[in-house]
Amino acid sequence: MSGDVLATPAARRRKALWISLAVATVVVLGAVTAYAVTTSGGGSTSPDAGGGGSSGTGTSATSTPAPTPTVTATPAPAAPPVEGEIDDEEALITVETALAAPISTVGTSEDLAVLLKDVAVDSYAAELEAQWQELVSQGWTITGAPALVSSDVTAVDADADPATAEITACIDSSAVTILDSNGDRIGDDTATMPRALHLFSLVQGEDDIWRIASHSFPNDPTC
Repeated sequence: MSGDVLATPAARRRKALWISLAVATVVVLGAVTAYAVTTSGGGSTSPDAGGGGSSGTGTSATSTPAPTPTVTATPAPAAPPVEGEIDDEEALITVETALAAPISTVGTSEDLAVLLKDVAVDSYAAELEAQWQELVSQGWTITGAPALVSSDVTAVDADADPATAEITACIDSSAVTILDSNGDRIGDDTATMPRALHLFSLVQGEDDIWRIASHSFPNDPTC
């Protein structure tokens, strides 16, 4: 991501918030309007850490770790295969499909990899895993659904192996609110932007499905 975007403290706060807001795109299709992920005892992101165990081994009051998501992961729906170059409408569907992957429903990084295998690869898959880990460890609550306003294909290299495309997408997250584990809102109105441009790099697999490979922000993210 461009160093210019992080030049000032206010911009750094805005950037951090937008990275968090990206997590909320799991509800972009309107299937879920709110979800909460709570941290397990000791801050571990592994739902099995410290589990099992026998009770009554010297500790009179043993706290029960908060539950973590345990939904068995299945691959998120893939965008329809595209033969040849991708156009603006197909790009919009591809981005919407990837943003709709419900990362909050998985309990392990292995489940997350299964969930994302048809929508995200490379650094974008790593970014989503980092966001998932942050949700689990921080106990954040996200409410509201962002909207994908538009997307444009700005470059396509059909001769590359694999084929690649660059997408500029305008995402409106004005309906999204992020609360910390105490129920307090993260960020403030001066550190948020109702709409922002996102840059996505896509790669086309051997199955003709386009997947998001990387994500960043332009120097001027307004849209």
